[in-house]
Parts: sequence; C-alpha cells; structure tokens
Amino acid sequence: MENNETLAKLAALERILARERLARKEAEKQLEDYTRELYQQEEAVNQTQQEVATQQGQLEFLTGLLAETWRQPSLNKIVANYLERTNNFMTNAHNLFVEIHADLSYHQFQYYCQSTKQHASTLPDSYKQVLRQFKRDELYQQVSSESESQIFEIESISNSADAQFSDCVLVPLYSLDLPSGKGVGIAILLYESQDDINIVKLQTLESSRSMLSVAIERKRAEEALQERLADLETSNRMLEQTQQQLVQQEKLASLGQLAAGVAHEINNPVGFVLSNLDTMREYFSDFAEIMAPLNADNISEQEKVVAMQAKWQSLDGNFLFDDSQEILTSSVQGLERVKDIVSDLSTFSRMDNDELDSIDLNVVIEKSLNVVSNEFKYHHEVIKHLLPEANILGNAGKLQQVFINLFVNAKHAMPNGGALTISCEKDRNKIIVRVKDQGHGIEKDHLADIFTPFFTTKAPGEGTGLGLAISYGILQQHNAKVKVHSEVGVGTEFEIAFYESI
Repeated sequence: MENNETLAKLAALERILARERLARKEAEKQLEDYTRELYQQEEAVNQTQQEVATQQGQLEFLTGLLAETWRQPSLNKIVANYLERTNNFMTNAHNLFVEIHADLSYHQFQYYCQSTKQHASTLPDSYKQVLRQFKRDELYQQVSSESESQIFEIESISNSADAQFSDCVLVPLYSLDLPSGKGVGIAILLYESQDDINIVKLQTLESSRSMLSVAIERKRAEEALQERLADLETSNRMLEQTQQQLVQQEKLASLGQLAAGVAHEINNPVGFVLSNLDTMREYFSDFAEIMAPLNADNISEQEKVVAMQAKWQSLDGNFLFDDSQEILTSSVQGLERVKDIVSDLSTFSRMDNDELDSIDLNVVIEKSLNVVSNEFKYHHEVIKHLLPEANILGNAGKLQQVFINLFVNAKHAMPNGGALTISCEKDRNKIIVRVKDQGHGIEKDHLADIFTPFFTTKAPGEGTGLGLAISYGILQQHNAKVKVHSEVGVGTEFEIAFYESI
C-alpha cells in the first residue's frame, strides 16, 4: 500500500515537472519573441533615424543651395557656389564645370575639391587633362540631347584611360543659343572609384538641377540685360555727343549766313569811331597850338594868357571842346554796340550744357535780335510787344539759338520786306511768345514735317533742314509747347508756351 502511495506521488511530481518545463519553454519562447521584437523595433528606429538624417541632409542641401543661389551676383558665383555645395554634399567627388559650344570648344572652366590626396596646385592640371581626353563630340552629343544627369565610365567617353579617375557624372545645367549653334553648361563629377557613387544623393542632386537651371537662366538674362543697358548707355552718350555736334554745326551754319550782316553791323561803329579818332587827332593839334604860349619863356604870364585867348578865339576853342565831348560820347556808344554784338555772338556760339537757370526771355529775345539786326535793317520792320518781366527756367544760349533760327526763317520768308512781330503775354503760370511774319506761309502738307530733321523747302545750299528740328528739341528740353499757324500768302506764326519761373 505504501508502494502505491509512493508511485502516486512520483506520478504527480512528474506531471508537475512536465507542466513547469512546458511553462518554462513557453516563457523562453515569449522572451525570445519579445527580444526579437525589440531588436526589430530598434533596427526600425535606427533605419528611420538614418532616413531622417538622410532626408535632413538632402533638405539642408536643397534649401541651402536654393537660398544661396539666388543671392549670387553673377553666373560665375552661382556656379562656384553650386560646385562647393555639391562637393560638400556628395562623397569623394571632384567637381568641375565647363561650357561646351557646338564647335566643341570649352569655355568658362571652374572647379572645386577638398581632396587631400593630391596637392591642390596640381588639381587644375589633372582636371584639364581629363577634359582634353574626353571625346568632345560624344560629350557634346550626350549633354545636348539628354535633359537628365548621366553616369559614365570615363573610358567610354575618353580617348585614353585615366589612372586617377574611373567614373564621372554629367549634369546638364543650361543651354544657350549662340551664332555658331547651341552651347551647353555642364557640371562634371569625377570619381576615383565607382563605390563612391551614391545613387540616392545623385537623385537629390538631380532634383536640384531644374531649380539651378532656372536661376542660371535668370542670371544670364540679367547679365545680358546689363550688357544691353551698358550698350544703350554708350549709344546714348554717342547720340548726345552727335546731337551736340549737330547743334553746334547748325549754330556755325547760322553764323555763316549772318556773317556778312554781323560784319557790317560791327564795321559801321568801328568806321565812325576811327573817323572820330582822326578828328580828335586834329582837335588835339589845335588844343596843343592853343596851349603853346604856356611854354614861352620870353613873355610874361599876362601876355601868355592874352596869347592863349587869341588862339582860343581864332581856332574856335568852344566848338572844339563841345564837339570833342560829343565825339567821345558817340565813340563810346559805337564801341558799346560792338561789345554787345560780340558778347551776344559769344553767348550764341559757345557749346551749352543742359543746366537750366532762371532767365529773362526779354533779354534772350533782345540778344537774338541784336545778332540778326542787320537782316531787318533796310526793308523789314521789327515790332515788339514784350512784357515788363518774363522769367522762365531755361538755358539762355540754347533759347537764343531757337529765336535766331525763327527770326532768320521769318526774314527768308519775306524776301521783299515785311513786318516781324514779336509779342509776349502771360496766361496764368505760362509765358507765351509769338513770332509772326508776313511771308509766303507754309503749305498744309508741309506743316507736319517742318520739325523733321533734314526737311526743308529751301533751295539746295540755302538750308540744312536741321534748324527747326534742333529748335524743337531744345524747346522740348524746356518743357515748352509749340504751335504753328500758317496761311499761304499771308504769313506764319510760331506760338511757344513756357512755364513761368517761380
């Protein structure tokens, strides 16, 4: 009986041990599953962290490249920034840039590399050697026909194997139209080993290419615009110089036409001043004869006075004295006339600048009439109705040229004589000048062309066709409005409205 109980207890113990072994195996399995799950979760976290770090690096590269690219002042700086940032982002890449044209010539070579395997001073020669070994026709064909980056073994596009570099990536950045054909700008990434090529980073680099192409095209357009602007500024300066020369030539042409009259105007006062001086020479001889007794030593003072009085009476000293004063006065007036003519001619003929000052139109008109006065002296009448004050903001020398041109044209329109009327009036804040002649007038078909350069109705050799065109340009510089009223057989009136100077 005791044996039966012992067997029962052993059986119970065996069942308990079996359950414990099964429970332990289950626990070990659960622990193994849990450990595996933890490991997988840790691997997933590590992978996620790596992906996040990679994406962060890609994002930093793209955003940094984008931000810096638009800040660069020139195409060379954009390319240099691209090469530097690409070199920092990629792994073990030697970054070059070159522009290749349809004639297979290289242009705008640039590079960037931080490699310490080779002395920096020898790198450019190594890069240039690679470029020289490239099959340029194949290189040009590849980058001009493809719009995406491409990976090549260097020996496939090179005339000889390179001991240092095994592979390269070609990144087309832009294309341009040239007179000789298409030109393309490409970045070339050289690798010493194929293992250094990171496809994921290349995909990121490809993503940046379109943005960079837009920036480069914009910068190229800006540089082209700046060059065009510089050309236009140069052309504008040349046009201004040409215009100034034309203005001066027109002045000289006007002076040539007025030369005879001006010479006559100067010759008249000079002539009578010379005549007056001859008369004064005779008068001084008479005065010397009257004063001669003062030097006599053999007579008394009373006798000297008597002798001088006798001479004064015989030579009519009172007349000599009064006439001498009149002669000096008229001579001074004549020389003042010459001085005024020369001064007005100097003002008219000198090269003017573009500065505007407050001037009196009355003075400008009077000076202009002074220059052309001989033209109207004999068969013409000049009628003036000027304002007491007619101040405007202008350039006296240039406006003098305008009025001289109008006055001379008026005289030519009245070959047989007539009246030239010059009037001024004030209309609110404007000073209006009217120059009216009684000439043959202008036909309606010609009115629209009178300010056109080189248009003239005068006979060949009598006019340049520039006078009114230049005058119109000068008036535009003064913000003046010009109207022309003309009737054939009656006359022509030019109406010019200036803004009054405050």
